[in-house]
Amino acid sequence: MLFFVRFDVTQPANVSNKDLVETWRREAEAAIGAMDAGAVPHLWKVAGQRVVLAVVDLPTAEDLDAALGGLPIIREMGPGVKTEAWPIYDYRAFAAALNDGTHGG
Repeated sequence: MLFFVRFDVTQPANVSNKDLVETWRREAEAAIGAMDAGAVPHLWKVAGQRVVLAVVDLPTAEDLDAALGGLPIIREMGPGVKTEAWPIYDYRAFAAALNDGTHGG
């Protein structure tokens, strides 16, 4: 199951710049590992912002919850990281469904 996930990182007042960078380094290592394992087929950093966008491929929504909860940046920065996740699927499947009348045709 594919999910589009947005991460917005806000530096908490009690986290120094050095600590933020160290946390983000640990997060980057975990992210690259997830990419190499195939669980994160696409991952982008938005230029000029503390925003990361990902396509995540996991079997269930519960697996996504568990994976997000285990990320270093979420474990270490807690409320400093806001996540939004949406289940997604290939647009070709939607287009085919339009043609077969699934969407009110």
